[in-house]
Amino acid sequence: DVTSMGLDMTDTQGDKAVVDYLRQMGADILVSQDGIRVRASGLKGCEIDLNATPDALPMMAVAACFATGETRLVNVPQARIKETDRISVMKVELERLGAKVKELPDGLIIKHSKLTGSEVDGHGDHRVIMALAVAGSLISGRTVIHGSEAVSVTFPTFPEALRKLGGKVSIEH
Repeated sequence: DVTSMGLDMTDTQGDKAVVDYLRQMGADILVSQDGIRVRASGLKGCEIDLNATPDALPMMAVAACFATGETRLVNVPQARIKETDRISVMKVELERLGAKVKELPDGLIIKHSKLTGSEVDGHGDHRVIMALAVAGSLISGRTVIHGSEAVSVTFPTFPEALRKLGGKVSIEH
C-alpha cells in the first residue's frame, strides 16, 4: 500500500496516463487531494495504446509480466527512437528475466511470466533501468543491472526511493 504525493493530475505531462493504464489492468488506485494511493491487486492483461505516452513502455512492459493472460502494448513505434530502441531493448532484457515477449513493429505482446533474477543491461536508458529495477525487486533471485548510472540523470534518488518501498535491487553507479 503506497501513496505518492505531489503529482498534479491537471498538468499537461502525459505520463500520468499510466494511472489509467494500470486501472485498465485492474489495479486498485485511488486519486485524491492527498496523493495517488496504490494497493496490491491482481492485474489482468489487456490492450493499451501507448501512442501518447511512449515513455511509459518500459514500466508497462514490466507490469504486463505480472498480469494474468496477455497484454498488448501497441501503436507506439516512436518508442524505437528514444534513448534506445525501447521496444527491442525491453523484449531482450525481459526475456533474460524469463518473460514471454513478442516484438511487434509498433509495440510488444507480453504474456504472464514467472520472472527470476538475472544479469540485464540498462542500455544507458534511465526508464529502462528503473523498470528493470522494479521488476528485479519483485522477483526471486539476484538482478544485476549493468549501465545503471544513467538513472541519475533524471531521478538521482531512485535507488533510495526503491529501497524505502522494500525493493531489494541494489543500484550502484
